[in-house]
Amino acid sequence: MTFGGSGDLTVRLFRDDDAGPLTAMLHRAYADLAAGGLNYTAATQDEATTRHRARGGRCWVVECAGAPVATLTISVPPGRGIRALTPIAREPGRAWLNQLAVAPEHRGRGLARALWAEGLAWAREQGVTAIGADTAISADRLVGMYGRWGFEHVDTVHWAGKTYDSAVLLRRAI
Repeated sequence: MTFGGSGDLTVRLFRDDDAGPLTAMLHRAYADLAAGGLNYTAATQDEATTRHRARGGRCWVVECAGAPVATLTISVPPGRGIRALTPIAREPGRAWLNQLAVAPEHRGRGLARALWAEGLAWAREQGVTAIGADTAISADRLVGMYGRWGFEHVDTVHWAGKTYDSAVLLRRAI
């Protein structure tokens, strides 16, 4: 399927053979955050972790010329880890937005927003009533983007081994 009105981009669901190239794209996408001292998992994860995280929900991949350039995963229900950290993720009808990334050379094309729209539509079909996300409080660009998408900061958590506190964000009206 053509994606975002651009003939050079397509969206599809994750396949196992995406793990290698998707991992490389995630590393590039999170490199600026890692350089700023934020040790996001996606900045250094291996292929097995990419595969595990993608299989933890519905994972979309945007590709250009056969290479992944963006991704988003939505988990219904939210994963065990986030459910252990915040009651927000334990509420019935909740989903969780995970591992959103756009390759640096493809930013500014609306890919994240288009993936979000695709994921939101799918979540509605699943009967989800609210979607959560978590990201480093100090990642202003990401926190701002989620705010523009209707998310509110409702809790703060700290993942083991991370150098930052995470804002727990929630979009109630989907």
